[in-house]
Amino acid sequence: MRVFVRVMATLVAFAIVIGIGAAVYNAGVTAGMAESAQAVPEAADTVLVPYGYRDGPYWHGPLGSGFVGTIVGIFALIFVTFVVLGLLRLAFGGGRRGGPGGPGGWSGRRAMFEDMHRELHRGEGPEGEPTASS
Repeated sequence: MRVFVRVMATLVAFAIVIGIGAAVYNAGVTAGMAESAQAVPEAADTVLVPYGYRDGPYWHGPLGSGFVGTIVGIFALIFVTFVVLGLLRLAFGGGRRGGPGGPGGWSGRRAMFEDMHRELHRGEGPEGEPTASS
């Protein structure tokens, strides 16, 4: 019984908050309409603009706002997502054939770093100091 009372109290609280929000919104709309009715420009200042060029030739986007524009936008988003993920995978060593353990993964890099380390220490003497030739 307690759970039911809590749920009902929560729903009533949400309904009150939504009602207050709707009342404030409607009051703002009414005040805005009253203010805009007083600020009507004079007839000499009115400029008629053709409907299609309201904000420039591409105000709906270069492909329009209909089905074609939506489909092209979705495919562009998917393409950009795959390109970004591919670049991240390439940057962090995923490679084309899997992760760090696969061909060209960490095992190949480890051997490369060990070879480079040996090559750098080849010019040092027994104490780790540079020899006369280097």
